[in-house]
Amino acid sequence: PWPDLAAILKEQKIPLFGLESQEPLKNMDFVGITLQYEMCYTTVLKMLELSDIPIFSKDRTISDPLIVAGGPCTSNPAVMKDFIDVFMIGDGEEISIEILEKFVELKNKGLDRKEILEEISKIQGAYVPVFNNKTTKRIVQLTKENHPTLSPIPHFASIQDRAIVELRRGCGRLCRFCQASHINLPIRERKKEDIVELVKEYVKNTGYDEYSLLSLSSNDHTNIKDVLSELNCCFKNTGIGVSLPSQRADKFSLELANLAHGEKKSTITIAPEAGSQRMRDIINKNLSEEQIINATISCIKNGWNRIKFYFVIGLPFEKDEDLAAIVGLIEKINENCRFNGLKYPQITCSISVFVPKPHTPFQWAGQNTIEEVERKVKYILSIKDEKKIKNAKLNFHNARMSRLESLFTRGDEKIGKFVYELYKNGSYLDSWDENLDLEMYNKVASELGIDIAALASKEFSLDEKLPWDDINYGVDKSWLKTEYNKAKEENTSMLYLVIIALLV
Repeated sequence: PWPDLAAILKEQKIPLFGLESQEPLKNMDFVGITLQYEMCYTTVLKMLELSDIPIFSKDRTISDPLIVAGGPCTSNPAVMKDFIDVFMIGDGEEISIEILEKFVELKNKGLDRKEILEEISKIQGAYVPVFNNKTTKRIVQLTKENHPTLSPIPHFASIQDRAIVELRRGCGRLCRFCQASHINLPIRERKKEDIVELVKEYVKNTGYDEYSLLSLSSNDHTNIKDVLSELNCCFKNTGIGVSLPSQRADKFSLELANLAHGEKKSTITIAPEAGSQRMRDIINKNLSEEQIINATISCIKNGWNRIKFYFVIGLPFEKDEDLAAIVGLIEKINENCRFNGLKYPQITCSISVFVPKPHTPFQWAGQNTIEEVERKVKYILSIKDEKKIKNAKLNFHNARMSRLESLFTRGDEKIGKFVYELYKNGSYLDSWDENLDLEMYNKVASELGIDIAALASKEFSLDEKLPWDDINYGVDKSWLKTEYNKAKEENTSMLYLVIIALLV
């Protein structure tokens, strides 16, 4: 268990090694890190310490490895720029090879570390903080050749304990809060025959009994039904199953659901994101209540008795009636079940707190305060109790964790100093609630003069320079401003209609 691991790491200096060679990490030429989640920042520094690699980039010499980072958190490298040598912006399949080849070539020529980093900074998609170079993200096409079919097999169950094949990159839905859809444009699809071959090869090489077809919106893939049909034939009677991300209600397909789940009717996941139509229009979630209810009832009629919904609260321009609509949606599903003579499903609602993300139209918006989030949670639960809804479980994300995510994701170099001081005070593996010491976070913030609440809830001016403006993800800032203003207009127009209705 992770808490035991944390205790072991604190008591003993266990050096980190490469999996294949058992060579100490400090002897490597490169250390690649995926910055997948803001709450992993202090853990990155702890990994460097355990590897006996200097924490600060400026303190490393030619004999130290190059610390290279990719992943969604590189959309704002400002917080980690003192610790990372090179940030890979965008798709990593080609740029990682180019950086490796450039490093080997220049090191063999006897160039020093700074000269090598200067040359790497000229590669498109490579952001090198020491030179603060402007760069544009890398984009690759999805081919069979640039997808792995081998991976390390863990000795214990991991989060993604299955063979994963990416079938599509990018999403044209462009929900205004969603960073993944904006930073992964343009939309690219892997060919049907390549997907099938990759899955077969991956399963053969690893022995996994489950594979996942990964995408921001899997059922938007042009040939998803054909892909699943062919793979089902390949793995018939083998016990090998498939998992898909959540289904989009506007393109819900019972045929697709059956292809993915077969006879095993487990849980269907749908992401309305907001309870009311007003709020879905504001966030650009082109999804109607009728589509959500129809998709859910179709599932129930065909044997699924467990439904999972994803919602976000604390979104810009949100009102209490939008929160009440979350419970209202469940109530309407139950009413439809009664009308159709169906048994109520077991509904689980996973409700996260809005975190404003760089390179999205909502990057300028502030986050709700802890007090406001807690009030909203109590309000939703009171509505649920008032309606006497028994078949729905509501799980809320930790609001204090979300506040820290907001602080880190939009932070600047000053927040980088905060990360360092947290690490020096023993912070790491903070992605797990049991390891998160909020008292220590607040103490360190106070010592540095950082107001966590004020920065997390800060609403940026549309005209000010943002810490991530020099990183070009291919989405024009003026377009993001237009989208943010459209969201404001949606909110205003809805208010205008309510006033007219009241006057009438």
